[in-house]
Amino acid sequence: MSQPIRTAGALALGALIVALAALTFRPGPAVGALAPDADPAVHTITVVGTAAVTRVPDTARVSVGVGVTKSTVKAAREAAAKSMTAIIASIKALGIDEKDIKTTGIDLSPQYSNSSTPKITGYRMSEQLQVTVRDMAKAGEVVDTATAKGANEVNGLWFEVGDPASAMDEARAAAIAQARTSAQKMASAAGVSLGIVVSISESVSSSPGPYYYGDDMRALETTIQPGTQDVQATVSVTFEIA
Repeated sequence: MSQPIRTAGALALGALIVALAALTFRPGPAVGALAPDADPAVHTITVVGTAAVTRVPDTARVSVGVGVTKSTVKAAREAAAKSMTAIIASIKALGIDEKDIKTTGIDLSPQYSNSSTPKITGYRMSEQLQVTVRDMAKAGEVVDTATAKGANEVNGLWFEVGDPASAMDEARAAAIAQARTSAQKMASAAGVSLGIVVSISESVSSSPGPYYYGDDMRALETTIQPGTQDVQATVSVTFEIA
């Protein structure tokens, strides 16, 4: 092989080696640097908002019952049934719909003597009734009428808001508005701008409660005061800031 040919071959081989070396040692992005298409970090602020809506209850649930003790099971059942039939009829006469009168419990239990060798002395029959009163003016009448017809157990009175969903919607909207106001004040104080909502979470609570009366209420005309109920919403809202 002649000298010119060997020289040309050597030059071509050298060029190929340089190209491969450049490809192999091509520098990459610095450690910790963002890739060209990576999203920048999002900065956020999280605040809690709480609001309550006050409503006057428009529904009452009255729990009444009758308990009788007789010497035999049959006598106890008959006496309790007679009283309960009269109680239900008197409640219906007030205009309470049958679907709003519900039996919630029936119990029959033996009664024992206190002697050293206890013996059955009789049987106690108990029946419980729950009445939903949608006209609040009749709540006291239901108690008075039932006790006048033989109810000797008044177990409780509960007040409810008929449409709690609308009250909750209003409380939730007010809580979110309060959260936004607080976030705006915090952002202004920090010298940043408040952006879009990133996330919202919610916890809900309300404060209905039963009202109980003593045994002597049967001798009086029962006056019912439903008061008010608070429906409360608490939200945690995260906003983007820039």
